Amino acid sequence: MQCKNHTIVLWISFTYCLAVATSLGIQPAIIGGHEVNIIKHPYLVSIRYHLPADGAYWHKCAGVIITEKAVLTAAQCVREIETDRVMIVAGGNQRRGGVGKVYPATKWIEHPNFSTRTADYDIGLIFVDLPFELNAIHPTLRTINIRGQWPAVNRLATVVGWGYREEFGPSSDNLEETKVPIVSRNQCVSIYGSGEVTARMICAGYVKTGGQDVCQGDTGGPLLYEGQLVGLVSWGYGCARPGYPSVYTDVASLKSWIVEELQKAQS
Repeated sequence: MQCKNHTIVLWISFTYCLAVATSLGIQPAIIGGHEVNIIKHPYLVSIRYHLPADGAYWHKCAGVIITEKAVLTAAQCVREIETDRVMIVAGGNQRRGGVGKVYPATKWIEHPNFSTRTADYDIGLIFVDLPFELNAIHPTLRTINIRGQWPAVNRLATVVGWGYREEFGPSSDNLEETKVPIVSRNQCVSIYGSGEVTARMICAGYVKTGGQDVCQGDTGGPLLYEGQLVGLVSWGYGCARPGYPSVYTDVASLKSWIVEELQKAQS
């Protein structure tokens, strides 16, 4: 796990930074949620990484299908990965096993301004070898659209993934979802500090009560409103803790970069 400013830890990590007892642990999964069928979220994928030690592919992050050959996810999910060890599993309810359609990854891109220290510009793309089998009539897989503006403060957005059900585990084997309210930028900045929450971030969560949230294993997954993509799971302080909303990459603010990279890939 990498520490952000010695206080905040990126959610991709699997352990806390123990050097500082008061460190903020960024731990992505769904807490306080319920099981849901992938058919409801046909754009969602599991990004899995091959570990030579046991030969298995393990769920690393989530992502969403943005075009027939590209997945949008967090930059922290693609940094320094070896593409020949990565596969995308689409259309599967479980975080492991052979259920779902498998697509080998061919290359990845992270935003050039992404920083593991600040978690700013936390967005990346993974390209697959063969096109996703998109079916507009009976969609088991489909792309997702990016919402052009933020939902109003306190509106309930949806988060979905295979992450931890409690802050320190265990993970959910099955896909789960829950709803979290949008938090104003001013409130989020007052909680984390102006140097931590940038213009490329959006916050959501139950600040007063906690109890429902993303957690470890949900990194790169979507924050959704009215069926459109608003954010990608990025970082936070623990999981579902009162007083601390989760922080997501604001996808709309980085749409121009996404479009540019997708155009490059097609040329």
